[in-house]
Amino acid sequence: MNDGQLDLFGFVAPLTEPEVKVPSPDCSANGLVHFKYNPLMKKSIRCKGGFLFGHPEVLLPAYMKGPEFAAARELAAEWAEHAVRRKTQKNKAIVKDLVNRFWQTVDQIFTDKGETPLASKGRLPPIRPQGVHHNLTDVLAAINDTYFDGTLTCRITWSNRVGGLSFHSVRKDPVTGESFHLISISRGYDAANCPLYAIAGVVYHECLHIVIPVEERGGRRVVHGREFRQREKRYIYYDEWIKWHKEVLPRNIRAMRHHKAI
Repeated sequence: MNDGQLDLFGFVAPLTEPEVKVPSPDCSANGLVHFKYNPLMKKSIRCKGGFLFGHPEVLLPAYMKGPEFAAARELAAEWAEHAVRRKTQKNKAIVKDLVNRFWQTVDQIFTDKGETPLASKGRLPPIRPQGVHHNLTDVLAAINDTYFDGTLTCRITWSNRVGGLSFHSVRKDPVTGESFHLISISRGYDAANCPLYAIAGVVYHECLHIVIPVEERGGRRVVHGREFRQREKRYIYYDEWIKWHKEVLPRNIRAMRHHKAI
């Protein structure tokens, strides 16, 4: 891969991250819910009501004491506040949603650290922009800056599906509860034989699905209408990307299905 290819999009990644104040691992941000830690726990959390002026105390696995788990701890505190209340139908739904968001956040933290997330069924998979060969975060930022004036708000991940399709979906942020656009890119692109212009092409294609929604015409869904096709061809390496997509991607997908390196 030629690192200089990103210069073609005129994008320069920021060099420094703003400094963030580290929350206390002993209590929630509002100071009302206290945390304790158990080294024997791994996949469970518990709460005890009436600890401080009626507010609960939460018992967490010891590994969650680190600063990277601050957002997860806040969700645990919110969960505990609802868990000790009267179990109405509405409150039970809130508790279920909060505990699901909590474990999704924990899985994402493990993924961001380069570790394996906790095995679980029914939860959405973590977002993984860093692949074996390519980092999607930099590609998305370059495409957003070049073709959308940096106005596009979405996230990106390598798809967990073993197949050739990339796609766009709407998911809920486990920390804030807000909906966001997520672009999932086929792992057939995360290959040593995949040039950067090909990845940028498919990322641009999926970005267009966000700014040009599906139309309904005569009872039919039009996914790639005239405007979509016209704007898609504005991509500077459109022809090269389409050629790679049609000729090389299918071979990469077949290799993946046979567990071969690509």
